[in-house]
Amino acid sequence: MKMLVAIKEFTDWRKFKVKDVTVRGYDRELRNLCVHLGNPEIESIELAHITRLLNLMVECGWAMNGLIPKCQAFKKFFEYYRLRGLKVINEDLIPLPAKEFHIPRVITEEEYAKVLSVVPVKTNDPRHIRNRTIINLLWDTGARNGELLSLNVDDLDVVNRQATIRTEKNKGSRPIRQIFWTEGTNEQLLKWLHKRESLKSKIVYEEAEAVFISICSGPTLRSGKRFTIKGVGEMLRRYCNRAGIPYKNAHAYRHHMGHTIIEQTGSNADVMNILGHATLESTKIYTWMVGNELKARWQLFNEPGRPNEIHRGFDQSNTGAVQSTPYAEPVALGQSRESHGVPPKRYSVPKDSQNAKKRQKNRMAVAQIRV
Repeated sequence: MKMLVAIKEFTDWRKFKVKDVTVRGYDRELRNLCVHLGNPEIESIELAHITRLLNLMVECGWAMNGLIPKCQAFKKFFEYYRLRGLKVINEDLIPLPAKEFHIPRVITEEEYAKVLSVVPVKTNDPRHIRNRTIINLLWDTGARNGELLSLNVDDLDVVNRQATIRTEKNKGSRPIRQIFWTEGTNEQLLKWLHKRESLKSKIVYEEAEAVFISICSGPTLRSGKRFTIKGVGEMLRRYCNRAGIPYKNAHAYRHHMGHTIIEQTGSNADVMNILGHATLESTKIYTWMVGNELKARWQLFNEPGRPNEIHRGFDQSNTGAVQSTPYAEPVALGQSRESHGVPPKRYSVPKDSQNAKKRQKNRMAVAQIRV
């Protein structure tokens, strides 16, 4: 079977198992491999062909994290045809690079204000109205990019300022969840919905219920389709460049929401519920603090005058000076403690012994009742 034919068949099968964006990503990576190998018979593909491509990409400057989705696509592709009985390479032999961890992007309130400042407010351009609405919702809800873009008009409750969304990465235990937004964002959303209705006379909507649609200035196949994740990413990149700040993608807004919840004395369970995680384990990355944010939290517990420092011998002033603690001299044998100014030692029955006596009395009382 030629690889191009095999890719089409695999894609048609895969779309029933995962979301569309994943299917498109796998299809793209497999087609690139097909071009690289010259559309061979899939049973003639060897492991050396895969490793040679990966090594070449590393030499050309690809980061290891960029190789992960490619290897995942290759693995699923060859697993599918191995299970169908074709003599293809074992997918377990395809290497999967270890993920290189980077400090996540977190947008600050100052950066958020700068982004909004470059988005025109008094305008009839539907793109600016739509974009400002998306940015406001990202900030208020902490929802994933794809979750917002999957919204349909019927999902919205503008009276109560909430919506029911389909959770993108937790379809098992929490396939849907609610998100909420502020009054200001609600006004912007209503403005966009009104503009969206007026565009129906100019654009044919491919998905009539999609809240956010693609809008282009000239005739293009993208106009009228549901707005894409890539489109939001390019939009945010453009606004960040205009605002003069480092690029902050849609997930940076989600990280800000997780940090805000913790700063406002929220718990990891709050982060899990609001952000739609399946387990508490997933919340850890959203509560990881670095830089000035981490230093501020450290100072909260270590600044002079905190109770824990007083306990360690620091005075209650802001000087942080260590108090001198008077120690009594040891008492010699045959001398009384009072003669050295040491309080008499008081002996008490250990608490465990007291509890043991109470339990013994209770057992005796129960025995008498039974008799």
